[in-house]
Amino acid sequence: MAFAASLVLTACSGPEPRDPSSPAATDADAGSPPRAVSPASIQVRLQGTWEIVRYTSERPIPDDAMSLMGDLFDSLRLRFEGDAVSARAGRQAEESARFTIADERGDAFRLVAKGGLFDGAKCRFVDADTWEVTDHGPTWPGVSLLKRARR
Repeated sequence: MAFAASLVLTACSGPEPRDPSSPAATDADAGSPPRAVSPASIQVRLQGTWEIVRYTSERPIPDDAMSLMGDLFDSLRLRFEGDAVSARAGRQAEESARFTIADERGDAFRLVAKGGLFDGAKCRFVDADTWEVTDHGPTWPGVSLLKRARR
C-alpha cells in the first residue's frame, strides 16, 4: 500500500501571472512579453484522463509488490482539469491538487506536483495521446508510459 500512499498530490504552484497593466506590476514586468497559454501548451495537452500502460523500474521490484503493481496498472488513472490533477487507484481517490509545468521545450517538460505522483519528473509527449515520464523519485523510480484513457 506504499504506492497508494505515494499518490498524495499536494498543491504546488508558482506565483500567479501578473498583468503588466496592473499597478502592482514592476518596470521589469512591463519589459517582458506576457506569457499566454497557447492551444499547443503542455498544460492544455495534458487535459483529460490518463492511464499507465507501461512501467520500467530503475531497480528490482520486490516479489511481494508484484501483485500490487498488477492491480495498479488495471486501475490507476490521472485526471488533469485546468491546473488541477487528481489520481485514482481503484477505491483510493485523492483530492484535486494544483500542478504546474516547468522547463517546457516543445514536447518535453517537467511536471511539478510538490510531494505527489511524478513530482519533478522529466516528461515528454510521444504523440498526442501518449506521454513518457522519467521519474527518479524515492518511491517508484523508473520510466512510465501513459496513454489517454478512452471512456
